[in-house]
Amino acid sequence: MANFESVKMTNPYGIEDTVLKLSIDSEQNSYRLSNLITEPDSYVFVIWHKTNTPCTISINVFGEIITSESNSQWTKVVKVKKVSDVSNKNIDITPPINSTTFFYEAYLSRGTIDTSWTPAPEDDAEEIIGLKSEIKQTAERIDLTVGNMEKEISQLSIRAGEIEQTVKDTEKNLTSKIESTAGEINQKVEDTKNDLKAEISLSADNIIHTVGKNHVTAIRYIRDWLNGSNLDNQNRWTEINVFSKNVNIANGIIPICKDEDGSAITIQYPERYTDGDTSKYIEAETGWKCLELDLGQVKNDIDYITIWHEYPLTSAELDAVKIFNHRLQVSTDGKTWFTLYDSRYQQSGGYKEDPSGKTYYINDTIINDNFSSVQQNIAGINTTIQNVEENLRTEIKESANGFNVNIQKISQDLENAKSALNNAIDSLNTSFNVELGKITGIIEGIDETTDQKISSAIQQSASSWQGVFKKYGMYNDGVSSEQINVTIDGKGVQVLNPSTSRSTQMTTNGFEGWYNGNKVFWMQEDATKTSRVYADRGVELPTLKMIPLTVQDNNSITRNGIAFVKTGGSS
Repeated sequence: MANFESVKMTNPYGIEDTVLKLSIDSEQNSYRLSNLITEPDSYVFVIWHKTNTPCTISINVFGEIITSESNSQWTKVVKVKKVSDVSNKNIDITPPINSTTFFYEAYLSRGTIDTSWTPAPEDDAEEIIGLKSEIKQTAERIDLTVGNMEKEISQLSIRAGEIEQTVKDTEKNLTSKIESTAGEINQKVEDTKNDLKAEISLSADNIIHTVGKNHVTAIRYIRDWLNGSNLDNQNRWTEINVFSKNVNIANGIIPICKDEDGSAITIQYPERYTDGDTSKYIEAETGWKCLELDLGQVKNDIDYITIWHEYPLTSAELDAVKIFNHRLQVSTDGKTWFTLYDSRYQQSGGYKEDPSGKTYYINDTIINDNFSSVQQNIAGINTTIQNVEENLRTEIKESANGFNVNIQKISQDLENAKSALNNAIDSLNTSFNVELGKITGIIEGIDETTDQKISSAIQQSASSWQGVFKKYGMYNDGVSSEQINVTIDGKGVQVLNPSTSRSTQMTTNGFEGWYNGNKVFWMQEDATKTSRVYADRGVELPTLKMIPLTVQDNNSITRNGIAFVKTGGSS
């Protein structure tokens, strides 16, 4: 059996070009160039060839068989053939069985002299330093190429809607490329040896700068499994993004819902999974169910996957932590699946669903490397710096209204990730937001003594300063979260516990305590007033002390009362 295809490799002149790859693995087959001539004459046939392993190639030129030895270096064959009988109009090229050979620049001309491309005499000086230039022009494009023996190549390709400029150093594995279209300019520099990449993308309304590492992982199918949550047994998916080179390639792809045995299940609104809207969900029957996404073909350049399941929408719901029983799988062929995440094997039992979703980085290269990006458009500037090895992420968003700074500590859960990788973002956050007339700072963390999540938020405006301090979790009083609010303004200071409706206020007019909307004590000038007084050991005045007593009378009956004694004694 013979197979042939066009592949990219370095041509005999040291320039990357398209060549013919011919594979013979079982039978004696030939590659035929058919119906080449129509009349008797002398012809010159020229072709270049090379092979991975030394072998002998047989070439039948209009009925005359010649042989040529082939190896890993390009070899040029030149055959002059005088044809008197045009019954054989073909040229057959026959490599040996179990061989892979490459062919380039087959050329046939009338005469007895090789008129294929050769260096002109004036090129000799250039050949001393190894230079070669070439221009190829078709109806569709113009290609200009300059190369040298140091394996440095410059290429310029011009098409109707696009200009592409490439500079390569194949020995050092460096590539610089500029692509220009009517709507966009993209500039990329790659170091394939060290797996590094820097990219700038410019459009009329957007500028994106990216610095990071290349990474390759083959994925076609994605399965997002659910089996209820800690709150109920409902399965509800919201959205999936699959990013490759800053493009969500999953957008608009309709998923299929499947049972655990692989059978398809009919669901409503499956298009919501890839419509970009995280406020609407898709619901399926209880038990383990998945949404399966087919990307259409194997993708080797996926950066990360972000998924959203139903999360609390209102402020009251946000304190009710929702954790789904969940696992995420990927596959190349739809048969062999690799698990990126499985809540059953996590110590925490899963992660809290929230509006930011959950991001899974797909390969081990990005797990260990830094990533930075700057995106600029007419609305503002977004700067992201990420060090996944140290689990750190900083994001700065700037707009005409202000700026926001967000710092995250990313917790990595790699217990289930030797075959595939998972990035679990769930614990520590620091953010700083500046707006016109308002500054807000938020810090989240873990209490070292109780291991409970805690947070503090400070908001400052021209009129006041407000602080919110929270602990999350279940407490003895049945409250799911404990919160203390502190407000400082021109009137004074207020400390409030919203869950108990208790507050204390200190102003220039006095000191007050409130409970359930009622003022229960206050100090005003030189007077202290209250609705009720409780004194465990009594009440003492400048000249008189009132002490609670419990005594028995002559009939052994217990009596409770108050004794009035002189102040200053020990009674």
